[in-house]
Amino acid sequence: MNRICTQIKYCLIFVACYLMVQSCNVINPSEQTPTYIHVDSFHFVRNPLVNYRIADTHQITCVWAYYNNYLIGVFDLPCTIPVITNGDATGQLELAAGVATDGLNNTLGVYPFYQLDTFDFKPQPGKVINHVPVTKYFSDILFTPLSSFSGGGAGSSFALYGTGVPMEEYNDSLMGASGIVTFSAPADTNSTDSGVITFSPALNQSAYVEFDYKSTVPIYVGLQANLSLSISSTPYFLAGINPSSTWKKFYLSVADFNAQYQGSSYNFYVKAAIAPGVSSGSFEIANVQFLTY
Repeated sequence: MNRICTQIKYCLIFVACYLMVQSCNVINPSEQTPTYIHVDSFHFVRNPLVNYRIADTHQITCVWAYYNNYLIGVFDLPCTIPVITNGDATGQLELAAGVATDGLNNTLGVYPFYQLDTFDFKPQPGKVINHVPVTKYFSDILFTPLSSFSGGGAGSSFALYGTGVPMEEYNDSLMGASGIVTFSAPADTNSTDSGVITFSPALNQSAYVEFDYKSTVPIYVGLQANLSLSISSTPYFLAGINPSSTWKKFYLSVADFNAQYQGSSYNFYVKAAIAPGVSSGSFEIANVQFLTY
């Protein structure tokens, strides 16, 4: 009798354990193994339909990934993207180029003037597929060059604002025509330069000033709103840029500033200075351009 009771107890324990396992399987069904897409960086190509003066440089630091039109996530480059597929049918991955919209990595966004990269692949669960996404400028962007360092002198692009060191024209070995400001203590320690060419973004429209820079000192960039033919705001400096010994790209979003001030036009500003006790420094800027739709 005791043996029968013991067997009944074991059966009840077995049944209880079985039901628990089944309930866990319902709550936590077996997860699918993703296919992994590895991306090192974007390859940027010239769009022959876009104004040839636009610089073919970029600073793409992250990627927005969509699989069959559903957002997977945002990934810093380089990255390996896990893609959960449904079955073994070929699917499409769309990759949108992301940039720092004010030079700070905590303010990232899809750059609205770069085309999406599309990539079709068959699922290979557990496997890593290497992919090099390609992007270029959309063909219908409106482009205004804000610098013309090509023999006309730096004054055709930037004018000294107040006192300080004026910008000069320079022929860089990598970028070609550029503007440069060179500081030398104790007299020449600061510079604020106003873009000569104005630009006029439409309200509620994507709009950016982008440029290439190289610097041994911090740089600050901003905008001045021209409210009428005779009234302008003071320059508002919107972002700071750390020194860089190599050429980098910078994207300055102007849509929010435009929505706030609603100027008839705007001027781009750049300023820099050497720190006290520092004897010299310089910054160089090239390919300054305004883009919108």
